[in-house]
Amino acid sequence: MGCSEVVMLSEKQPSSMTGQGLTALSLGVVIVLYLAHSLPLYFYNVALPAILRHQGVDLRWIGMLSLLYLPWAFKFFWAPYIDRFYIKKLGKRKTWLLLTQIALVFGVLALAMTQFSYGLGVFVIVGLWISSFAATQDIAIDGYTVESFQEADYRFGSMAQSIGVALGSMIGGAATLWLYQYYGWQFALTTLAVLTALTMLAIFWIKEPSTGSKITEKNVLTQPSLKRAFKRPEILWALALILCYRVVEAPAMAMLNPMLIDQQWSLSQIGVLMSVIGAGVGLLAAVSAAFLLKKIASTQLLIWAAWCRTALYAVMGFAIILGWFEQWHLLLAFCVVLMLAIRYIAMTSLYAYFMQSASKSQAGTDFTLLVCFELLVYFIGGAFSGFLAKGLGYGNFYLVLAVASVLSVVLSQIIISQIKKHKTHQKNTVSHSEENP
Repeated sequence: MGCSEVVMLSEKQPSSMTGQGLTALSLGVVIVLYLAHSLPLYFYNVALPAILRHQGVDLRWIGMLSLLYLPWAFKFFWAPYIDRFYIKKLGKRKTWLLLTQIALVFGVLALAMTQFSYGLGVFVIVGLWISSFAATQDIAIDGYTVESFQEADYRFGSMAQSIGVALGSMIGGAATLWLYQYYGWQFALTTLAVLTALTMLAIFWIKEPSTGSKITEKNVLTQPSLKRAFKRPEILWALALILCYRVVEAPAMAMLNPMLIDQQWSLSQIGVLMSVIGAGVGLLAAVSAAFLLKKIASTQLLIWAAWCRTALYAVMGFAIILGWFEQWHLLLAFCVVLMLAIRYIAMTSLYAYFMQSASKSQAGTDFTLLVCFELLVYFIGGAFSGFLAKGLGYGNFYLVLAVASVLSVVLSQIIISQIKKHKTHQKNTVSHSEENP
């Protein structure tokens, strides 16, 4: 691989680096790219936990499956190298998109050849393979999205990501779960491998922005790096917001499927609810969020979603304790779908904010750092969710999360107010510099 030709971006960036503008093709390509690695990931996230619980696996082990996603939390360590190195004939982003997608297909095929009798160790090893290459691919996809879209269109880039993930949940989660129940493990996973391979076609449609043709000593000093990212106040404030906002949501989401199993839902019912109805509603929620973001700041929409989340956790906690979900399964289904819709709105808003905070001179690195920290918070919370749910019971579990969510919203609002003050100070500084050159 050759070293990427990095160009330091001045305040007046060349048009090739300020985004290509929004087209139906560019939006469709981004959707398919996010779908590509969501297929195997949502098999692990949606289908496998339900299958394992159906096989009688302990809740604590199912919760610990969240740790398989640790490569997503630490991919920021190699993100600068994905920004720097590539095969010139393929292109900066195409290089990594192709290599990682091939690796993902082999991973899913390997999974198709495993059996439950092999033990959980095999699932963990293959899961780490899939997770590592999907995480690496995500760096390239995020970088391509930030580089290719204009700032005014970031809300659509975030929407495209949510749509791709929703479709991945439907196919990798619900459809695979349905195929497993009626046709068996090998058929379901082989089908998933074929679908994962077909998404590679979108890679050949991407048009990468030009990154310049000359490397100078000054440019080398401004190559993508974590050090540059951590020097930016925008990144530091975003990290603080992620910690306060996401730490509560992780346990709530991680225990949904096991709770449905314990409420006597079948695998096919869970698949339809979570990855067809839920993802479909989530898709609509993401599209709605994208249009709301035209008039509402991403941080404001985040706070609204958080208050809705808080109220829902409280309702679910009381409903479980009072036995309402056992009497009315439709009420449980409604709460689950509503939780997914709120989550899609929140994530569309959060990722739009990430895109606004990322520097185009190292888009993959900055965006990946924020996503990694968000996932690290999410996965750690998910890993401990099984212990909390087992110790407290599902009802008290969600009531505790409701109280924690109130504290989360208050702290998030304080951080957002500081972010606004920083942006105002930046604008005033720039205006003063222009008036007094």
